[in-house]
Amino acid sequence: MDRQIIATGVFVVAAMTAILSFFLSFVSARLARRLGALDQPDGDRKIHVKPTPLFGGTGVAVSILAAVVLLYVNGLLQNISARQVLGFAIAVLILLIGGITDDKRARPPLLQIIFPILAATVVIISGTGIQQVTNLSAGGGFSLVWWKSPAFITSHYAISLPADLITLLWLLFATYATKLLDGLDGLVAGIAVIGSAMVGALTLSPAYFQPAVALLSGGIGGAFLGFLPRNINPAKQFLGEAGSTLAGFSLGFLAIVSSAKVAIALSVLAIPLADAAFVVLGRLRRGVSPWKGDATHLHFRLLQSGIPHGTTVVLLWGACLSAGVIALSLQTRGKIFLVATLAVATAMSSWLIGRYGKR
Repeated sequence: MDRQIIATGVFVVAAMTAILSFFLSFVSARLARRLGALDQPDGDRKIHVKPTPLFGGTGVAVSILAAVVLLYVNGLLQNISARQVLGFAIAVLILLIGGITDDKRARPPLLQIIFPILAATVVIISGTGIQQVTNLSAGGGFSLVWWKSPAFITSHYAISLPADLITLLWLLFATYATKLLDGLDGLVAGIAVIGSAMVGALTLSPAYFQPAVALLSGGIGGAFLGFLPRNINPAKQFLGEAGSTLAGFSLGFLAIVSSAKVAIALSVLAIPLADAAFVVLGRLRRGVSPWKGDATHLHFRLLQSGIPHGTTVVLLWGACLSAGVIALSLQTRGKIFLVATLAVATAMSSWLIGRYGKR
């Protein structure tokens, strides 16, 4: 396929999905009000001033599924197997169901994680996994399939270790990176758009040309882009559990199906992942449950230091976008160094702002 034609197709798919997602947000907001799925302000971590409808992820998920169906029935996902496409679609539905039920009645964190684990497991069984990583010392690929079971469940699937475990952890880390970051209006939706754009740009490049992944990236990015106008400060609607988990999960999936280009998605998600790790370690050090929410995330500390809400969001968007753009021009070793640098910088910045920010 011609790259110019595919690039135009990506734009068209993104635009169509964005329009659908935008209009579905009004439907989901009305449904949220009717069912009482409203996020109530508490004057603490929840900085909005009036009850705000959730269920924003509903329209996003439906739009992504519509894009998947549209692309598949038109034969535009040829580089992704039918089982992988079906596995991703089922995973989206699982996260949607889990998110809707949690938005309606919040569940304990240990129960919430069941849905992301189930979604990741379905994706793995459908044949999507990280089978190898780059061998930094000798070049080429380093296999992650050290042991393989006889085929079961379907004749096409067998447990591969540690490949399946690494895939599960990657999808969960990506999912919770955006879930835990969802504290400011527009932040997670914007990062989902940026991450999808980076994967799309990579898979449109001559070296990594993968039309199916580029088109799917357009559909996912467009779904979050369409919701963004409804979510920018002051937000008229929140993503909710389904949207915040689907953002990271979708980026994690795209990174795997684009020939395991995990480093690109990891570069975009490096700041939220490092921030989440820093916050959890801080809670454990203080003897507090790692699941208990607090205001020690980097974005909250930036707000507490006096930086306006909108400026904080733009700063974090800019940091993630810059990391993704830089990663596009780097080889594997450079991307690893970039991710490590971002992780250290995030932890140091959070600590310094938390200690001296108000001064």
